[in-house]
Amino acid sequence: MSHTDDLTEVLIGLGVEVHKVHGDEINGRCPVHHLAKGRESTRYSWYLNSDSGLWYCFSCGGRGNLSHLISLLTNDPSALWSVQSHLIHSGIRRLTEVEQEVSVYREPVDWVHYAKFAPLPDKVLSLRRLDRDTTTRYGIRWDTDNKATVIPIVSPLGELWGWQLKKHGWVRKQPEGVHKGDTLFGVERAFGSVGLLLESPLDVVRFHSVYGGDEVSAVASFGANVSETQARLLADRFDGLIIAFDNDHAGSMETSRLARALPSFRKRVKFWRYTDSDIKDLGDMNDFQIMDGLDKVSVIRV
Repeated sequence: MSHTDDLTEVLIGLGVEVHKVHGDEINGRCPVHHLAKGRESTRYSWYLNSDSGLWYCFSCGGRGNLSHLISLLTNDPSALWSVQSHLIHSGIRRLTEVEQEVSVYREPVDWVHYAKFAPLPDKVLSLRRLDRDTTTRYGIRWDTDNKATVIPIVSPLGELWGWQLKKHGWVRKQPEGVHKGDTLFGVERAFGSVGLLLESPLDVVRFHSVYGGDEVSAVASFGANVSETQARLLADRFDGLIIAFDNDHAGSMETSRLARALPSFRKRVKFWRYTDSDIKDLGDMNDFQIMDGLDKVSVIRV
């Protein structure tokens, strides 16, 4: 049993409805939603990092650390010590278990090791028309051995889960089991009230290399298939949504499906209009076309 599993047990004991556990991230229904909104949460929009104890709700905006959470959930002043004691004893129990584990080396997944990848070369920046500061801010790097772009896979709370190596006709993930469908590229730094949903993380960087406003935040689903978890993240995080999937058959089909499957947004769901059939995605557009396209988004009618 892991440290995260131990903490999950504790949270459940305190009445938290846990929905999913991924690595060090615990996802569930916000237990303090009623304090901000006056009603219970109906969505799984709450995330807690078991290492740091930091938590955040994308729906009500509540945030804090573990001790703060426990103080909100119980009036018992000894509750925090009980939780800490439970975790300490759980850790000791795991350390003293007699079963032998096979030691397998795995490359560490953390920001320190990730930073060893090189910055994106000037030639690649120029080819894709990306701003270096924006590229750095989104953590895009370069694997010099494989001559591949490195794209971080980050949890909604900003924890590095892994990364994707990508070049033409070739994609690799580290670690192999990392599940991109449990997050959205860029969601941890999305502050606008309207989301712009794209397929490619590099198109997110391309958009924000041009758009400097604070109302629209681009995120990417790592492809044309949006998972249920990603759909919930979109609904929890944004008041409005613009779907700008690729200008091809797969993008069109997923746009139509999402238009029917997504919940309602206060600022409605809209879609990006491609006026030129030769343009595949935002990465093919010049600066004027991107800003003009943003002005011409249309309401989806289904």
